[in-house]
Parts: sequence; structure tokens; C-alpha cells
Amino acid sequence: MARAAAAAAALLTGVAATGTFSTGGINATPNVIAGEWTAAEQAGVRVAEADLLAATRLAADDPQQDVEAYDAAVGQASRDLGRMGDPSGDAASDWSAAVLGAERAVAVVAEEGSASDQLYAPSSALARAAAAQSDVVAERHADDLLTGSRSMLTAIVGTLGTLVLAALLVRLALRTRRILNVPLLAATLITGGLTYLSVNPSALPLDYDQRVTGTTDTAQALQTVYQARQAQQAQALGVGENWDAAAGTATTTLERLDDDDLTQAWDRVSATTADPEAVAASQQDFDTVREELDAMFADRVGRVAGEVSAPAVITSGMALLLGLAGAWLAWAGVSQRLRDYR
Repeated sequence: MARAAAAAAALLTGVAATGTFSTGGINATPNVIAGEWTAAEQAGVRVAEADLLAATRLAADDPQQDVEAYDAAVGQASRDLGRMGDPSGDAASDWSAAVLGAERAVAVVAEEGSASDQLYAPSSALARAAAAQSDVVAERHADDLLTGSRSMLTAIVGTLGTLVLAALLVRLALRTRRILNVPLLAATLITGGLTYLSVNPSALPLDYDQRVTGTTDTAQALQTVYQARQAQQAQALGVGENWDAAAGTATTTLERLDDDDLTQAWDRVSATTADPEAVAASQQDFDTVREELDAMFADRVGRVAGEVSAPAVITSGMALLLGLAGAWLAWAGVSQRLRDYR
């Protein structure tokens, strides 16, 4: 019984420390979580981009002039929404309805020459709802990725496991009058070490916390810039009134990036009014902000596999190996004391 309890305490700590299990249930492996997280971040950005392009098409003399860019953004947003691991499917459902509504609004403009408030405004609201849902999914995946081997479950299981091993170490020492049991002591140290890392993640030689935060901040900045520009276009069309609030939100998210050039370019855009002439006059500044943010976001997302996913997989595998090693050492240590007792 002592051998089984000792081995189980060490092994369960290692399994919990892999990050596959959490207090909310069973999670995917870290590399899968990283892929779903990046898809969710990209989905929010591409949904906002497609919604802006829909508003741009409605404002243009020829609604078909930006159709290729719009179709590309819609397609990418749909693919990202499908890959982000949203079990509810709410975001994908809202997005499908938003695309349908936008196409109907464009058809009305092409036929009648005026924007349809009854079609486009609800479509844009659904697009924002889809983007908001993708943000929720991204936040959940980021939390899963960042906690991983540092979760509450690891802390609980590891603390109990360490106490069990320490109690056995003392009990067997008193029972056999032999104080030092190197294998059992090593198993106790391994289990205690995994527990320590679960509540002190900064002890790990990794910085993917910063990578995740930086990528999320860039995604939010780009998404809110697209949404603010869309609100400006929509208000110029007479189908929206939230330009000032959206511009303020974009300004706040841009400030987190601490890039003075981007902030100044956006300030010039946000200082304009929501009328067609002002929108056209600020297009160059908007393009500067959009292009730099898009390049920054693409760069950070592209490095996720090497700097976030791979280290998470390595730490997960190392935790399992340490758990197996701890279980073997615990079994060997108790077996040694059993022989001593006999």
C-alpha cells in the first residue's frame, strides 16, 4: 500500500503538471491550444476587416470594386472561426448571418443606389458579436496555454502528493530506524519541485507569457482600429452613430503597444469627422496604421509555434517524464525500506 501510494502521488503530480488536465476538465495538448488561440485572435481581426470592407463597398460608387479583397477577408475569417475551437458555434453562426446581411445590403445599393439601414446595420451588429465571441474564445485559450503546468489542479495534487511522500519518508525512517532513503527523498523533491513551479511560473526559463500578451495586444489594436474605421464609414453612410466611442476604444488599445508613430497617425484619423470627405482625406493615415499593425500582428502570430507552442509542449513532456521518474524512485525507495524492515 505504501509503494502504491508513493508511486501514485508522484505520477499524478506529473500528469497534472503536463497541463492537459485543468480544473475545468480535460484540455487539448499545448500545441493544439496554441493553434486554436492564434486562430481565435486572427478571427476577430479578419471579421472586423471584412465588416469594414463591407462598409467601404456600400460607400463606393461601384459596390463591386473591392469585392476581391472583401471575399478574401470573409473566407479567411470563416476559416479562422472554424479552427478556433468554439464548441458553442455562436461566433460562426453570427458571422454567417452577418455576411448574408452585408451581401443583401450591397445588392440593394447596386440596384437602388442608396444604403439600406435595415439590412446593413443588423449585419454589422452581428459581425461585432462574432468578433466579441472570438475574443472570449481567444482569452480562454490563452488562459489554458499560460496556466498549463501552473494550474490550480497541479498545485492541489502536487501539494497532497508531496505531503504523502514526506509522511511516508518520515514514517519509514522511524519504522526501520534508517533516516536516509535517497530514492524516496528524490521523488519527494521532484513532486515538490513540480508543485513549486505550478505556483511560481516565473521560475521557468520561458517568456511565452509575454509573447501571448504581446500578440493579444496587437490583435486587439488591429481589430479595434478596423471596427472604428467601419463605424466612421457607417456613420458617414447614415447607418451608425458610434464613431467617437469606437475611435476612443482604438486609441486605448493602441496605447498599450507603446508605439508613438502609430498612435500619432491614428490620432490624426480619430480627429476627423464622420463624413465622406473627412474619411477620404484621412485614408493615407489609416493605411499607415493598418499596414504597420497588420505586419506586426503577422510577425507575432508567425512566431507562436516556435516561441509559445514548442516550449509549452517541451515543459509538458518534461513534467510527465519527471512524474514517471518520481513514481519509479518512490516505488524503489519504499521497496528498499521494505527489505530493510524484513
